[in-house]
Amino acid sequence: MASPICPSCSKDYVRRVRREGLIDRLMSLVYIYPFRCQLCGYRFRFRQQGVRYTRVDEDRREYERIPVRFPVTLITSQGSVTGTALDISMAGCTVETNDPVPAQTVLRIQLEAPDHAPLQVQAALVRSVHTKSIGLQFLRFEGDQRERLQAFVRTLLSMPKP
Repeated sequence: MASPICPSCSKDYVRRVRREGLIDRLMSLVYIYPFRCQLCGYRFRFRQQGVRYTRVDEDRREYERIPVRFPVTLITSQGSVTGTALDISMAGCTVETNDPVPAQTVLRIQLEAPDHAPLQVQAALVRSVHTKSIGLQFLRFEGDQRERLQAFVRTLLSMPKP
């Protein structure tokens, strides 16, 4: 069976995502399912004859998180907070930090990715707060920062898994 390839960027790093609306539900009856490219974010449909997906509610993310470990700086209106990125995707990351950051805070991030110049996220939203970590959703990039993040994620994907 053929695996989906993103029609926008021609990469095969795609993930099946939740159906949205009546059209997606009807199309799934004839084995046409929604997918999202994990690099460029393009959402598309792909036919997979004979495949049935079961609903899994535990993880509703549309982007797969890749495990990492590198320093980050979170810049808020009250100052800066340091932490360590634990995972990353094109849509967000999890940061381990000892400093509290309230949920729904919008902040800037500097990612000190290894072997790359620092990556800047102009705006990110704190979506979840746990004892020693926070979940961030990337909202806005400036200049070429999104493309640089794509290149970094591509590098992570090409590395052998431990």
